[in-house]
Amino acid sequence: MSQKVLFIKLLLLHYATQSQTEMKANCAEDVRVKCSSVDTDSMEFLYVAWYKLIEKRTGIIRRGADNKTKLYEPIRSPKPRFGEKHSLVIPSVTPEDSGTYECEIGAKVGHQNQNHEVLLTVHECVTQTDTITTIMNTTQPVPLCPKQEEDMPVMWSIVGYTAVGLTKIVLSLISIWVIQAVRKRSSRRRQQ
Repeated sequence: MSQKVLFIKLLLLHYATQSQTEMKANCAEDVRVKCSSVDTDSMEFLYVAWYKLIEKRTGIIRRGADNKTKLYEPIRSPKPRFGEKHSLVIPSVTPEDSGTYECEIGAKVGHQNQNHEVLLTVHECVTQTDTITTIMNTTQPVPLCPKQEEDMPVMWSIVGYTAVGLTKIVLSLISIWVIQAVRKRSSRRRQQ
């Protein structure tokens, strides 16, 4: 029994030291990804490293306690860098930069290594065209404004959820009616 309790405590400790934060950014802005669960000012560490988790853990940048910085290959352009409190600064983000980033702090002997994950979502880049190109000898009219896609209106969402809810209620009432009919029929058989 005590082994099970110890195992559960170890699992809770493991999940308490690993956390994930979500972050959203607009295209082409500089993003500062913080290693927020860790206070690097008061902690003695051997290194701070940032990784991007794609199919495997891919190194981005690493800084040792001696403040020497190493960039891993392949490096995107413009290059990421360390920011304030060992945050990761990704300049001019694009949707390709979306994903899970991991901050790893390698602690000195006698202390515990720490990891923190950040899920970064970068919105699509929207470019505005300054000129409208018309093609000569075309039989189709050229629209003056680009067609914009609209999100599904809230009303359609409400109608859909209401229809699903009413269907569940009707099915529940039918189930109750069938159960009552079966009970009546079985009680009549017992009485005969």
